[in-house]
Amino acid sequence: MRSLSWRGAAFAAAVSIAFAATAMAADETTKAEKKVVKKPPSICVGLDLNACGTKAECFWKQQITTKTGKVRKAHCRLKPHQQMAKKTT
Repeated sequence: MRSLSWRGAAFAAAVSIAFAATAMAADETTKAEKKVVKKPPSICVGLDLNACGTKAECFWKQQITTKTGKVRKAHCRLKPHQQMAKKTT
């Protein structure tokens, strides 16, 4: 009788290990599917002052110095959606 219960315990352990391995493999596939997809750069990126001014959806951001002393260069940015909606209506 003793060997029969040992076999049952070994079988139960093997089944639980198999289920754990399957669950871990499923987690790995979902992690691979959740990779962050980068958005393409905006149409305003890299434009100079003149080119930025010609596009209605872009505006020129002046150079500033932050409180910590870091200098942010002047660059072209995409207007926020609220600003664009107000100008079109």
